Amino acid sequence: SLLELIFAIVVIGIIASFAVPKYIDTRDSALASTIKRDLITVITSVQSYYLINQKIEKITDSVSVNESNWLVEDKKMLFNDKKEECLSLELSESSIIITIDPSKGNVCKILEEMGVKSETFDLI
Repeated sequence: SLLELIFAIVVIGIIASFAVPKYIDTRDSALASTIKRDLITVITSVQSYYLINQKIEKITDSVSVNESNWLVEDKKMLFNDKKEECLSLELSESSIIITIDPSKGNVCKILEEMGVKSETFDLI
């Protein structure tokens, strides 16, 4: 009957109101884990490449990353969370500089909670 149909729709709506936010949080946490893994991989690869060649002209010389998550330039990688730049990795002459702004997106907030912070790593 119509009353049963309306009752079923209300119950489904209540269940969805709990499930959708949990799904979004899970997606953001998974993306944050991927970004953190990418950072560790890039830092290790760039340091190894620099140790062997004593120079590095582009990040892509030493490693390739998923370009759906990263905007890669010659010596800089950017992660945008909902169109806002919240994480960058930049190569200087002798170091790798990571800058994170957790106020610019939920993924970067989760990254900060996971221990990712603005810091500098030596290439040697």
